[in-house]
Amino acid sequence: MIAWLSAICFMLYVAPNLVNSELRSAIQNRATVIVTASIDTDPVAVRGLGNQSRYRVQVTILEPKAFSGASGSLTSNKELGLSAGAKFRAVISLKPAYKNDEVFSATLKHVLDSKESNSVDYLAFIRKSFLNSLQGITTDSAALVAGLAIGDDSKLSEQTKNDFKVVSLTHLSAVSGANCAIVLAGVALLLNLLPVKRIIRLSLSFGAIVLYLGLVGPEPSVLRASVMVAVVLVGWSLGRRVHPLDAISLSIILLLLYQSALSLDYGFALSVLATLGLLVLAPRLVEHFEKKMPTWLAVVLSVSVAAQIACLPVLLVLQPKVPLYSVLANILAEPLVAPITVLGLISCLISPLVPSLAGALSYLASLLSCCIVYIGHSLASAPSASINWYEGALGVAMAIVITGSVWIYLVSKQKMVRRVAGGVAALVALSFVTQTSSFALQRGNFYSGNYTLINCDVGQGDALVIRSEGKVAVVDVGREDPAIDSCLRDLNISKIDLLILTHFDMDHVGGVIGAVSGRTVSGALVTSFVDTRPGADFVQNVLDAQGIETIKAEKDMTGTLGAFSWQVLSPHRGAPEAEDSNDGSVSMLWIDDQMVLYTLADLGERAQLRIGAESSQLLTRSYGSRIVVVKVAHHGSGDQAPEFYEAIRPDLALVSVGQHNSYGHPTDRTLKLLDRVGAQVLRTDEMGALGVLEGQSGLSIQVAGRS
Repeated sequence: MIAWLSAICFMLYVAPNLVNSELRSAIQNRATVIVTASIDTDPVAVRGLGNQSRYRVQVTILEPKAFSGASGSLTSNKELGLSAGAKFRAVISLKPAYKNDEVFSATLKHVLDSKESNSVDYLAFIRKSFLNSLQGITTDSAALVAGLAIGDDSKLSEQTKNDFKVVSLTHLSAVSGANCAIVLAGVALLLNLLPVKRIIRLSLSFGAIVLYLGLVGPEPSVLRASVMVAVVLVGWSLGRRVHPLDAISLSIILLLLYQSALSLDYGFALSVLATLGLLVLAPRLVEHFEKKMPTWLAVVLSVSVAAQIACLPVLLVLQPKVPLYSVLANILAEPLVAPITVLGLISCLISPLVPSLAGALSYLASLLSCCIVYIGHSLASAPSASINWYEGALGVAMAIVITGSVWIYLVSKQKMVRRVAGGVAALVALSFVTQTSSFALQRGNFYSGNYTLINCDVGQGDALVIRSEGKVAVVDVGREDPAIDSCLRDLNISKIDLLILTHFDMDHVGGVIGAVSGRTVSGALVTSFVDTRPGADFVQNVLDAQGIETIKAEKDMTGTLGAFSWQVLSPHRGAPEAEDSNDGSVSMLWIDDQMVLYTLADLGERAQLRIGAESSQLLTRSYGSRIVVVKVAHHGSGDQAPEFYEAIRPDLALVSVGQHNSYGHPTDRTLKLLDRVGAQVLRTDEMGALGVLEGQSGLSIQVAGRS
C-alpha cells in the first residue's frame, strides 16, 4: 500500500517538477533549437496544403538535458531517410502540441547529423514487410490489426478513431499494456514447455521484452508494462516473489526518473491508473458480481468496470463527457483483442519469410477486428452515446470524489467507512443525473427553435452555424468532434452548403471530422495563409478524403447563402500581410434584410485596424433598421481594436469561449469595450449554445443554458 501510494505521489508531485521550465518556455515561445533526438516511429507521408509532400514522425528528445525525454511529432518537407530507432541531430522549431498525448510538435529546419541504429534495422524491416503484406476485409479492420500487433494505427480512419474515442475504445487502436501482457504470457507459456533451466527462461523472457519494445516502439503503456514485468522477473531471478503493487510502483518511479516528461503524458497516466484498477478494484468487483452472475461474466465485467472507474478523472480531463456505452463496448471487444494480437504478431514475424501466409493470417485477424470496428461505430452512433460532464476544475474535482468514494467503498473493510463512501458516491451521481435530466429537457426545447444563427457550445473554440432559406453555413468547428457533431445533429443538419475554416488553430478546426462525417458538404472555404502546422495537414487530409472541394478565401470574394450575401474582408490572396495564423484568419461580412453579421475569427487589433482602413466605407455605411451582430474576435481576448468596434457599432456580441479557460477570455478590457459601444453580450461559457432568431418583430435570443 505504501509503495504504490508513494509512486502515485511521485507521479503527481515530484516528476512534473523534474520537467525543466526551459522546455515549456521554448514550446510556448516557438523557439528554434538544436536537439539530438531518437525516432520512435517510421515516417508517415501526409498531404500538406497545395498537395505538397510532407512527412511526420514521432520523436523523443535526448539532448539538451533540459528537454530530455520529451516526446512529440516532427514534421518535415522531405523524407529523413531514417527509420524507427535512428538518432539524429537537427535544428527544429518547437510549437505547442496539437494532440493531448504529445509534449510538443515541431517543424524540421535542417539535419546536422544522423545515424541509423543497427539494433533495430531488422525490426524495422520486419515492420515494413508486415505492413506491405497486411490484408483485411476493410481498410479499417486491417489497420486495427496493425495497431494491436505493432502499434501502427496510421491507416486507421479518423472516423473510426473518433468512434473509439466516444465509447472509450481508443486503447484498442494501438499497442497497450494489455497487448504487452498477452505477448509476454504467450512467451512464458512457450518457454514453460521447453526443458530448459530457470535462468535460461528468465533470460529469454528479458530478451522477448527488449525485442517487443523494439518492434512496437516505446509507447508509454508498453514501457510501463515492460518495466513492471522486468521488475517481477528480477525478483524471480533472486528467488523472491514481487507483489504486483510493488512492481508497478517501482516501475513508475524508475520510468519517471528516466523520462520525467512521462508525468505529463496522458497515455502513461491512463496505463498506470487502469493497471491499479485491475489490481485493486477488479478482485473486489468480482466478489460482488459473481453473487448475481456466472463467474466468467463477473470477471469480464469487473475488468472493464475497474479500469473505467480508475481512469475516470483523467478521461474527463481529456473530454468532459461520460461515455454511456464504454463498459458494454469493452465487454464486447476485449475477448477479441488476444486472438487479434497473437495472429497479427505471428503474421508480422513471418512476413519477411512467407508474405503470402502472413497476409492470410492478417486477413483472418481482420475478421475479428472488423467486429471491433463495428462495435465502436454502432455504439458511438447510438442515442446519447455520451453525456456532458461538469467542465473545468469542478468537473475534475467531482470525478476524483466519485472515483475515490467508489474505491474506498470497494477496498475498505469497515462498514461505517463503506457507508459514508457509498453515500458520497450516490450523492454525486444523483446530483449529476438530476442536473443532466433538467438540462436535457432545456436543451431539447432550445434546439427546436428555427434560429438563423446558432453559436454552438464547443468549449474554448469557435463554431457558428448560419441558416437561411434552407441553406446552411458552418464557420469553424471547435476542437472536439463530438461537440460539433452533437450540435449539428440536434439542429437536424445533414447538409452543409458552405464550410468555412477560418484558420488552422485546433480550437477552430479540430472537430472537422465530427462536422463532415455523415453529412454532405458542398464546399469548403479556407484561409489562404500558408500554414505548415500539423493541423493544416490534418484538415486538408480530411477534406480530401471526403471529396470536399476546397477554395482559398481572399479579400472581396463574395457569394450568397439563402437570403444572405457574404463578402470576405480578409486576408488578401496568399495573406502576405499576415504575421501569423490569427492575423491570416478569414473574416467575413454577412447581410440579409434584418441582420448584419461580422465573423472575425481570431483577428487581433492590428488586423482589425487594417480591415477598417481597407473597408472603411463598407464598415461605416448605414444599414438602416438592420441589427448588427458580431462574433467577437479571438474568444474575447484583449487584442481588440476599439476603433473597429466603434465603427461597426454592434447591437449584439457573441463570445464563443470555454468555461474557466486558462487564457482569461473574455477579458475585462473587451467586455468594457463592448459595453461602451452599447452591445448586448452573450457568452457560451455562461449561457451554453446561443440562438438568434429572425422574426417579423426583429431579432429574438434564446440560450441553451449550462448543465
